[in-house]
Amino acid sequence: MPIPSETSSPNSESIDADSRRSSARDSSKPNSTPRHLFPVRRKFMLPMLGLLVGIFTLFSLSIGHYYNRRYINEIFSKFGSASSLIQIQLQESKSSFFREDVKAKVDMAIMENEATSRARKKSTLTPNKSDPGTSGSDKLPSQRLIHESEVFKSIIERVQWTERQCSQTLDNQRNTVTKQLKVATDTPLLPEGGVASALQNWTRQHQDSKPSSDPSYPTCYLPPKKSCNVTTYTLIIMSHTTERLDAFMPQLESMVQTWPGLTEIIIVWNSPRTTLTSVMESTTDSKEKQYASQLLSWDSDPSHPLRIFFSSEEGLTNNLLNRYHPKLQPVNEAVMYFDDDGPFWSKEAMIDVGLELWKRNSNVQVGGFPRNVRFLSNRMKDAEKLGLQASIDLIVKDAPIERGGGGINDGYPNFTPICRNVTGDILEYNYFVFPDFAAHMLLPSGSFLHRNYLCFIWHPAFEELRQYVITHKTMPDDMTVSTLVSHLAGRAPRTFPREVETRQKRRLSTQASITDISIRGEIEDDDTRISQHTDRSIDGCCGNKRTGDL
Repeated sequence: MPIPSETSSPNSESIDADSRRSSARDSSKPNSTPRHLFPVRRKFMLPMLGLLVGIFTLFSLSIGHYYNRRYINEIFSKFGSASSLIQIQLQESKSSFFREDVKAKVDMAIMENEATSRARKKSTLTPNKSDPGTSGSDKLPSQRLIHESEVFKSIIERVQWTERQCSQTLDNQRNTVTKQLKVATDTPLLPEGGVASALQNWTRQHQDSKPSSDPSYPTCYLPPKKSCNVTTYTLIIMSHTTERLDAFMPQLESMVQTWPGLTEIIIVWNSPRTTLTSVMESTTDSKEKQYASQLLSWDSDPSHPLRIFFSSEEGLTNNLLNRYHPKLQPVNEAVMYFDDDGPFWSKEAMIDVGLELWKRNSNVQVGGFPRNVRFLSNRMKDAEKLGLQASIDLIVKDAPIERGGGGINDGYPNFTPICRNVTGDILEYNYFVFPDFAAHMLLPSGSFLHRNYLCFIWHPAFEELRQYVITHKTMPDDMTVSTLVSHLAGRAPRTFPREVETRQKRRLSTQASITDISIRGEIEDDDTRISQHTDRSIDGCCGNKRTGDL
């Protein structure tokens, strides 16, 4: 039987008639709503529902924020106010960025010293021979300056201690050097321990420890161990030819404008004044003429920190040691040196790092161009290892070191004895690398030295050393000065990195940005970053010893 379809239903017409009658009845009711109004009502209901949800959400968040703050205040009340906790957090992070109050103090001191330096620029400064305080007013009252007689006695005792160590050397440790070295010059070697004989002769001739009454030379005093209140420094550059002007004149102009604390620049000119004036008279327009004119203009300007020291006009010959002559009379305790051909390092390396290290070690030479000598005998190598470990213990563990070896600073490791006559020891100068550790000497460029050492370097007792430098084929002024300063101080030099990187880094919401300083090749923790030096420069350098001091 076939299945019927919908169109074939016999009741379809009756159903349609019933539907029409029902619709007519519904439309005749008075309270009925037209069907076309339902879409309009749904259109307004959805936004109303969203608005109600948003108001409820904001109300819930406000209530949550209220109870959250109430809970936090209850917690803070147990440990102190919320402001106290924030201050503690800020205090803990202060060591990683520069404090504004310290900057203000330093800037004020710099301005005062700049005014003093400019006023004294053209005046003749005569050392006060009756006042041992030639290290300046910045020295601490508790630091007694050591008279030259005590310093010379210390070196004599060290030489005598070295002779005893050499005489006690075992037979199997003698003449063990097998390497043959070529002689670089025919200049004869100075006698071993000869400095002791020279100082003993000087001491016998000057028995008293009173300031010198000799008008030709003042009495020398060893610098203080720390010079924490120093904020200004003198830059000394030695040159003799206009060909080097283009190497350092642009650098000087930048330093004067951007380096804080640079209140004096001394150009030691080892050639006659005519070498500069003759270039200015030249008809050709060259860089040399421009820089020569600028240099002489700065020298004649009383407000400019630069002055030229013409060696020949002061009775001195062309000598590499002229940059250390006391006739320079720098007005600042801290003296910075650069060679006329550079390289010139950044302000961050020299001031933020180098000067701060010197302030904590102002009685030694501080620099960034270290050199060392190679010990060829096993005896000297073993002695160097012991001294290096003792230096590490002294700084890291505050360990006491056995006294011995003579010297002003007996608490520091002994010098390594060289026994040329007894054991045949030979030293080899290592000029191939700049070792960051275990340095024995420093090159003068990029170094700091206390001005009191100028008196010692040109002291009459060391005349034989100066003559040796002048007559030697290599003119080893750098090695002589660095070694002499180390023996005067009884301590090895201190070194700092030549390159540092600066970068801006977000730190706190209340501090937009700060400058971080990190040594190239190292990743340092923010709490031990080297920028801590500014925070400690005033209140940490000369106070109680703090972990992490340079």
